[in-house]
Amino acid sequence: MVLPKLREIKEALGSFFSAPYTTKFPFQPADKRPEGFRGKPRYHEDVCVGCGACAEVCPTGAITITDDKKKKLRTLEVDYVHCMNCGQCEEKCITETGITLTAEYSLVLLDLKSPERLESVQKEIVICESCGAVIGCRDHLSWIRKKLGAKAYAHPNLLLSFQKDLEDVESYPVKSRIRREDQIKEVCSKCRYQIVVEDEF
Repeated sequence: MVLPKLREIKEALGSFFSAPYTTKFPFQPADKRPEGFRGKPRYHEDVCVGCGACAEVCPTGAITITDDKKKKLRTLEVDYVHCMNCGQCEEKCITETGITLTAEYSLVLLDLKSPERLESVQKEIVICESCGAVIGCRDHLSWIRKKLGAKAYAHPNLLLSFQKDLEDVESYPVKSRIRREDQIKEVCSKCRYQIVVEDEF
């Protein structure tokens, strides 16, 4: 009976004089975070191309994409209430650093309508000049063009994307029917197919 009691006293004294295992959060931040810690995801506007790959792979649907055709803007938004910090968005990002996980771990909110609940980025979108559908983001087309190099000049959309980087090019209003001259305009894949078929036959 004596030995177990002595062991308990030894463990109690050892715990009393050793450093605590817990932190004083939320009164003091936990500065020591392990390597590979996954915190809040953040967009990097100068790197993100607005492709939407992050939203496609998000398992909880925390990332949403909203296209405003009138303003020609795409909004990508992360809702931290639904985010589980899995890291899929960072892993599948085509630019590799368009969205990354930070070391920020505090997700406590007193008001669900607080702007701190959301993280967003806006990108200019390209509208089909034939049917009015969304082709993609301007930055995404530029990224593809740089990846392809000289091969990009074979595609009219990428060629026009390069031209618009150099100077302002007037966009044409959406037309009621396909025309031959639409071949050298920013059009979606469906319209381009119809233009090619009509031009051939």
